Amino acid sequence: MLRGAASGRGGRARRRVAGAAASALILSVVAGCSAPSGAVEDSLTATVVDRDRAAAESFEVDLDRATRFLRDKWGPVTLPETSVERWVGASEWAQVISTCLEGEGVVGARPADDGERIDFSGVRAEGPRELFLADVAVLVCQSRYPSRGWYADELAGIEGPWAWQYAREVLVPCLLAFGHRPPALPPESEFLAQWGADDAWDPYAELAADPVLEQRARTQCPPPEVVLEGAS
Repeated sequence: MLRGAASGRGGRARRRVAGAAASALILSVVAGCSAPSGAVEDSLTATVVDRDRAAAESFEVDLDRATRFLRDKWGPVTLPETSVERWVGASEWAQVISTCLEGEGVVGARPADDGERIDFSGVRAEGPRELFLADVAVLVCQSRYPSRGWYADELAGIEGPWAWQYAREVLVPCLLAFGHRPPALPPESEFLAQWGADDAWDPYAELAADPVLEQRARTQCPPPEVVLEGAS
């Protein structure tokens, strides 16, 4: 089936948090800061176009693979036409899919692992027809609501350069303007090598001892992954 059907994306996958519109975020960040925003906004637009195209292409490959899997399993069946209604963040994916599945008649699927996995243990499907309809419902719902988090590895090379530019030209000046001193930004090559990994540069590391202050800093000066998630 499509990625994420049974488990969350591993490896370098990042926890995405849905944000406001990216341009509004950037404008709010640079208000009162000296960092230029025009170049960052322009490069964000180009990055988002490339990212969304790459994600859509990878998704079409997965969708084709999932369709062939169902036909191999159930024979030359007719499957419904589907289209993407909305790309969803990793943290909301399981809840969105669970709600969709219930609407398609599959009751009992619940979010698990902080919303990154679906637990099907509560689904009661007996007999070939019910099992087939459940499989189709999973295909339909995941086709409607894919997540770019599935393709974190594939998209890292597209998003990383913009994230470094944003961190250098917007995020660091913003934090300094609000009285926070982030750890030194690593060179671009090192930043890109770590982008999306657990040991990636953390601009809020020195605020970790004060969760309230850290959350305020994240709101005032959002990290690049939030801006990227808010851009479409």
